[in-house]
Amino acid sequence: MLKTTKQWAGLLLLCAFSSTTWAAAQAGQRFGDWGVQCEASPDNKQLCYLQQVLSEKGKKQPLMVTVLGYGQGKQFPTAIFELPKGIDIKKGVQLKVDNNPPVGFGGVCNAQGCRAGFTLDNKMFQQLTHGKRALLAYRPAPNKEPVIFPVSLNGLQNGLKAVK
Repeated sequence: MLKTTKQWAGLLLLCAFSSTTWAAAQAGQRFGDWGVQCEASPDNKQLCYLQQVLSEKGKKQPLMVTVLGYGQGKQFPTAIFELPKGIDIKKGVQLKVDNNPPVGFGGVCNAQGCRAGFTLDNKMFQQLTHGKRALLAYRPAPNKEPVIFPVSLNGLQNGLKAVK
């Protein structure tokens, strides 16, 4: 799944990001619980984004991969969540930060897994960069109880400044 996430995130970034070189961020750099990943664009410019991988202890297969990066001309970043295959994506996904109301958004699934995401607005950007705790919820199948995963916000604010 990680390879698919990296390819999908890279494709998104190549389509959405400007040809500006991201001088402040370097691949492998860490900002708290977020790592910087960089891809080379077709014109050999470096495009960087933040990534957080949630895995079970002792297992290689990630439970969830979270990617945040800026699109060309975008004031706010786009958040993408790669989730396990077979979830009830029609019910959508929800992201909740601290005691704020959850934000719902959609996605798509294929044989490799499911991806959901949205471009943050000012309100959600402020919640994520100043918040203490975020939770992502989805239904694994119709009529099943929601699965809830934590998303660490540790280092996100500084990381987003570096990849902007």
